[in-house]
Amino acid sequence: MSIKSLIKKSNVVYRAAKAAGEVPYALTRGLLRLLHGLFGVSGDTVYFSSFNGMQYNDNPRYVAEALHELRPSARLVFRLNGKAMRDPRVPDYIEKAPRYSLKALKAMATARVLVKNAGMLPWMVKFPDQFYVQTWHGDRGFKRIRLDRKKSRQFEREAAWLDLMTSGSDFGSRVNRSAFGYKGENLECGCPRNDLLLNGEPSLAARVRKDLGIPEGTRVLLYAPTFRSRQTGSSQEAGVDLERVRARLEATTGEKWLCVTRSHELNSGVRSNAAMDASGYPETSELLLATDMLITDYSSIGGDFMLLNRPVIYFQPDRGDYDAERGLYFDPDQSPLIVAHDERELLEILSKPIDAAANCRAVLDFFGVHESGRAAKIVAERIVRVLDEKHR
Repeated sequence: MSIKSLIKKSNVVYRAAKAAGEVPYALTRGLLRLLHGLFGVSGDTVYFSSFNGMQYNDNPRYVAEALHELRPSARLVFRLNGKAMRDPRVPDYIEKAPRYSLKALKAMATARVLVKNAGMLPWMVKFPDQFYVQTWHGDRGFKRIRLDRKKSRQFEREAAWLDLMTSGSDFGSRVNRSAFGYKGENLECGCPRNDLLLNGEPSLAARVRKDLGIPEGTRVLLYAPTFRSRQTGSSQEAGVDLERVRARLEATTGEKWLCVTRSHELNSGVRSNAAMDASGYPETSELLLATDMLITDYSSIGGDFMLLNRPVIYFQPDRGDYDAERGLYFDPDQSPLIVAHDERELLEILSKPIDAAANCRAVLDFFGVHESGRAAKIVAERIVRVLDEKHR
């Protein structure tokens, strides 16, 4: 049996090693180098990974779909976990690669272009003849990330690998430079996932509401906190009485409201007395489109949601602890954000009408937002140029 045949048939060995424990980083990096050396780079292959293979969603999804429109002949490989492998939303032209498989490793080792929305993991390698596009999953969050939070050889190594980054604001561009140590090309075109918010059809919002079972005439309050390190991998505690929040909102507006929760990708759900937990819904942007008011804490989705000119409240009862754990880029109290420091303040804010349009304008100006509504296509066009360069 040839070495190439052995590698192609060894997926079961790799899975067994993974089941037995974490595959050593050096071993996996060595395997990537072996695959790259044996097969080289495929000039028409583009590898995609969202949250390191957790789902078919976020910026990589929209770049992949835009790229197919521009270059139908390109081979698009998406690394996906078991549940996402069965996701009916994944188009037929997307080649699925199981998250922990040799197929995914080979795609990463041999693709001409790599597209991600999270950082490289310690076992990952980017080769000189590959083009690495980083579409980070949060353009306007205010928790410090990567090199802005701590020094790391892994982060510094990735800085040398980056070929292209994207941003949707002046704030996001600055974070790209500081947090990634990045000095290269930065497309200030917006976040591909936000094209949906700027261009989304009302019919899509109606479909999302129908899929979730939200009654007609009911408005949606979404509570979407970011993760805490101590709760990573488990469900999150809401830390607020959402039924009381919903009741106060109904009393103020005279309308029927339903409270829905959604956890961060690193958590499995939100423990609360809300009517519904939509943490399993695969696409956050679609969920935002169907939402009338958002309560978050330190998440970048607040800045995304404001593109809809709808109210956002930042509920931050644990700011001192969170700041000590993660560090913040700025003091929320010295910004136009609507901030509640405890449940009493939150209920007080909800007792009065919110001028959402004026607040959103102020916050978007604060961040220096420059979302184009065409970000996915602009990034895809840049990838096509890379593929064309390789073909010459």
